[in-house]
Amino acid sequence: MQNEVFLDMTVTKPRTIVDRQLAYYVVGSQAIASILLPFLIWFAAGKSAALAALAGGWIATTGNLYFAYQAFRFAGARASRDMVRAFYRGEAGKMVIVMLLFLLAFRLLEGIKEQAPYLFSAFLLVYVTGWVAPVLWQWRRQH
Repeated sequence: MQNEVFLDMTVTKPRTIVDRQLAYYVVGSQAIASILLPFLIWFAAGKSAALAALAGGWIATTGNLYFAYQAFRFAGARASRDMVRAFYRGEAGKMVIVMLLFLLAFRLLEGIKEQAPYLFSAFLLVYVTGWVAPVLWQWRRQH
């Protein structure tokens, strides 16, 4: 009787395909990178470069935060059409937000034109963090 197989008849709530925790992890990782990167740049290149990097990092984070909010509002098979619309709305909104924030940065921040390489480099590094974070998430879950 030791080798008997018992079936687990526990009723569980169906798990959605959309994993909001992953979205929180990605945006949170970008926020952390947006804070840490300017500190590193401050020590290497000075205050104005760090402020440009801070702006660039938060431009990327803000755009992805809007996308995550829109894209992960809906879940389940019945909401598939709404999910697709929300993804398109989120991506379009992210592009508009990023463009507007870059425009504001160049209009409002003094000396940003001279520090533009730090602005764009921080934007790209934080944006890439959004691609790397899901890989780290998966690796952490497996180990």
